[in-house]
Amino acid sequence: MTTRVNLETFINTTLSNVMQSTSNMNKLQEQISTGKKINRPSDDPAGAKKILSLRTEDLRLDQYASNIKTATQSLDFNASVLQNTSDILQRITDLTMQGVSDSTDQNGKKIIANEINQLLETILQTGNSKRLGRYAFGGTETTTEPFEATRNSSGNVSAVTYKGNRETIEYNIGAGIKAVVNLTGDEVFMRSKLFNTIIKIRDNLSDGAVTFARNELNNLDAASKDILNGIAKAGGIANTLELSGNRITDTKLSLQEVLASTESADIAELVLKLSEQQNIFEASLASGSYIFKTSILNYL
Repeated sequence: MTTRVNLETFINTTLSNVMQSTSNMNKLQEQISTGKKINRPSDDPAGAKKILSLRTEDLRLDQYASNIKTATQSLDFNASVLQNTSDILQRITDLTMQGVSDSTDQNGKKIIANEINQLLETILQTGNSKRLGRYAFGGTETTTEPFEATRNSSGNVSAVTYKGNRETIEYNIGAGIKAVVNLTGDEVFMRSKLFNTIIKIRDNLSDGAVTFARNELNNLDAASKDILNGIAKAGGIANTLELSGNRITDTKLSLQEVLASTESADIAELVLKLSEQQNIFEASLASGSYIFKTSILNYL
């Protein structure tokens, strides 16, 4: 049995083939120009979902890396401030040893006491150090000056009160992983009674109470150890952060490779496919032109 196909069917089929070839060429040209296999979700829904997931993970890793950088800078700042404090405490220790020596007269003791007083003021300022407009050693009370001085009638510091808290600041540096990025003033300055010890040494030397000043040397040593422990703690956390940062860098490189293989187009392959589509397009036009030559006018 012969199937009859009318002219309208020929026309519709030919137009459909031409439009399909045109659509295919447009898609291939877009992929070549963008260098991407998927330019919109409809191109490949499954592939688009995978790319979105990879990009989301990449952004998450970027945030972790940013947190690590900020945390490291904060810890480095704390360590630098504490190192300066440690150097000052060493100077106070040397001055105290000189002050309690029998070879130092009372006038010399008062001169030493005055220098220790100036160093005390420096440590107080150090404890109230700011980074990026926020106090470094106040715990989570970063907008309030952590150390408040009480002064005597001479204007000298007679006591220091800690106004901060003991809470730590934590940053996310990985999935379910947090790192402490601060040292509280309580743990590095107040726990060892650093300020009280220096105040007692100053006052005892000024009054000539050598024995009492000498008795504070052990407390001064304990305060120095707390400062050094703070420096070591900051350094240890910073080292851990560096390792985490290196892992994130490696993970990002692997992720970028997967993303590139999923998203990037093979230009050479696309050019070949475009050439094939152009041939199909031209063939469709040629066949259509041939068919459309047949009409009733050819028989008149």
